[in-house]
Amino acid sequence: MRVLSAVLVFGLGVTAAHAGSLVGKLELPAPPDRPPVATRGFLDRVENPLTKINPVNVAPYLVVVAEAEAPAPESSIQVSWELVGDSFGKPLLAVPAGAEVVIKNVTKTARSLVAVEDPKLIPGGPINPGGPKSFRTKEAKAYTITASDAPHIKAKLLVVTTPYVANIDDNGKFEIPELPGGTYKLRIYYFNPLSSKDGWLDRPDDAVVIPAKGKGEVTAKIPTGYPLKK
Repeated sequence: MRVLSAVLVFGLGVTAAHAGSLVGKLELPAPPDRPPVATRGFLDRVENPLTKINPVNVAPYLVVVAEAEAPAPESSIQVSWELVGDSFGKPLLAVPAGAEVVIKNVTKTARSLVAVEDPKLIPGGPINPGGPKSFRTKEAKAYTITASDAPHIKAKLLVVTTPYVANIDDNGKFEIPELPGGTYKLRIYYFNPLSSKDGWLDRPDDAVVIPAKGKGEVTAKIPTGYPLKK
């Protein structure tokens, strides 16, 4: 499968004639505050006197998931995930259970990656520059992906029970095409880039109805502070 702009589309044998689409917008509050300085240097941190520092862009750290009443069967699709410089191209990637994730190292440095929650998930050994490494997901859960030789590299792999997921753009907009007609529960996952905390946002899960043909629309408001469910 391929990545289409900011949304991952996974086919389940549903033709366009029997599918609709979901478009929506997340109303985002202000980004979370920067955490206090953990390690002090010789000088205290001060604000830039020449220009205002841009707030953190939270859009890459949010993903929208549309869940049907019955979980979808395990998928056999393949999803590419690029390691670019000292970070992943997508800091938060959502895939359906059973998908094969192919990590491509487009840097000039070999990296040894590991999933903190399951050290056996990613095969051992470094990923050489230009070389891929693949593994298959099984359990629906969130995995913290980091590098044993570069612990500052951190990303989240979210494995879910549905193939219908979407990232959002900088304005909070998203689209999930080719959903079979029916009722879906809209959930939002958040990975806090400032504290490395992640989880489902503590807010009502929206019920959205997708027509067999046409388009369903939804506007979801995110609470101030991006609270996570306990």
